[in-house]
Amino acid sequence: MTPDHAYAFVAHSIAAGRLAQAYVVAAPPRGAGEVFVKRVMSRLLCREDQPPCGHCTRCTTVAKGTHPDVHWIEPQKKSRVIGIDAMRDEFMPEIQRTSFEGGWKAGVIVGADCLNNAAANAFLKTLEEPPENAVIFLLATGTEGMLPTILSRCQELRVNPWPEDELAALLCELHGVEAAESVAAATVAAGNARRAAALLQDIAPVVRRVAIAWLEWITTRRRGFAAILADEMHRGVPPHVLNENQASVWKGYGKKGATDRRSGGGKAADGVAPGAAGLRRDLAIQLCEWLVLLYSEIMKCRELQDTWRPRVPEAREVILQAAASRSTDSVLGDMARIDACCAAIDRNLNIGLLLAVLSEELIDHAEEDRTALQGS
Repeated sequence: MTPDHAYAFVAHSIAAGRLAQAYVVAAPPRGAGEVFVKRVMSRLLCREDQPPCGHCTRCTTVAKGTHPDVHWIEPQKKSRVIGIDAMRDEFMPEIQRTSFEGGWKAGVIVGADCLNNAAANAFLKTLEEPPENAVIFLLATGTEGMLPTILSRCQELRVNPWPEDELAALLCELHGVEAAESVAAATVAAGNARRAAALLQDIAPVVRRVAIAWLEWITTRRRGFAAILADEMHRGVPPHVLNENQASVWKGYGKKGATDRRSGGGKAADGVAPGAAGLRRDLAIQLCEWLVLLYSEIMKCRELQDTWRPRVPEAREVILQAAASRSTDSVLGDMARIDACCAAIDRNLNIGLLLAVLSEELIDHAEEDRTALQGS
């Protein structure tokens, strides 16, 4: 079902007083799944005449992920699992306590398919004896590997990516942006709610500019420029391709009081800017995500040919150039390599080395494709 259909289904259950104790939401956990949960909790916690209003303190803190009655837990970055300690010492006590505002409370398990056996069995006890006025959401891309005893006690909702028009309307509702801006973000994100929300940050067009330049250097085999970019990202300085205003936005990213059009961008939940290493890592991950999107546009350009319409108009020429000289299998392989680099950065590995090696590999593959095309 679409995210709107899933929300309407649960909203009807709320109105009828038949809200389930737990829901398994099969959707990208940090995309449609997260947005869906925030909409439901805004509906439950908002006390305006027609909830959710989207503007009161309860709605805005839910959107930021900082409401005291909505507790989030996710896999540890290094192990990629949710262990027994996090479940027993953090999640379960939070969901059992009385809500701060005297109403509903929620527990959200992001990546519920990453619960290890001990954590899953401990969580099962909470499902068997659920607290009053509490709802639990288990977000996972799929239900494979989850305990059947957990699944049997939850209502499953399979949420598909957002249609672009619905996502644009939701961005206006949750983030208060202009219609034109929300439509542009929804179009580029292709139904990915998390990516669309990230595109509303002031840093997004700046990172996009760097990603387009990076793709140009890969396509034209300008290894020196790509190597300089890797070093700049490692040192945390604005990339040399940026103008003065763009460099200023880059330097200000994540700093307390920096301009940001959406909640939470580049900041911890308490509003305090993370450390310099965390900001460098975050920007590097955003850069890789943009490069993956540009590579996906190369794929679409190859497949659709004359009917292709770019989601990133300013990258049109370099995408056309790359699509004319690349093979489908090679582009798919490069996208997998960029994703792997992104995951390695998230594990705190050396940003400069990872980006330098990735650039060399991508340039090598572009050269191999070009050579093969010339020889055919």
